[in-house]
Amino acid sequence: MKKLIYSSLLALLALGSFTSCKKDVCSKRQTNPSTSTIDGKWSLVRLYGGIAGANETHSIGEIEWTFNTQNNTLTVDNTAGNSTYYYLPSGTYNFQEIPGSTQNYLVIDANELGQFVISGNQLSIDENKKSTGEGACGFYMVLER
Repeated sequence: MKKLIYSSLLALLALGSFTSCKKDVCSKRQTNPSTSTIDGKWSLVRLYGGIAGANETHSIGEIEWTFNTQNNTLTVDNTAGNSTYYYLPSGTYNFQEIPGSTQNYLVIDANELGQFVISGNQLSIDENKKSTGEGACGFYMVLER
């Protein structure tokens, strides 16, 4: 009887190992750094908030920000003309990312712009949130790839 139980148990273990094991297909998940980092070209599509309650929208390509993390430069190409609220003219600026424990902050030409979040192809900047604490009356900017 013991032999039958051990044989049955061994058969179940062998059968279980064949059915529960499958060949893992290891596909290399390619991470595109351009979608998870600030590096690359972004178009400012919306600027809102502030004390006056701004709400400006721009077409893709009207105001472009190109971040180069290799040399920490931001190149702005502003073809939108005059904007009531937008204040960065065309040119090249130095930039820095300040990493926080859960947030990241953007500094342009030694002036902290605010907290930034990258979600998919969207970059959101909140001027009310600084590395030193909360502010008020700042703008919110939305940029897209």
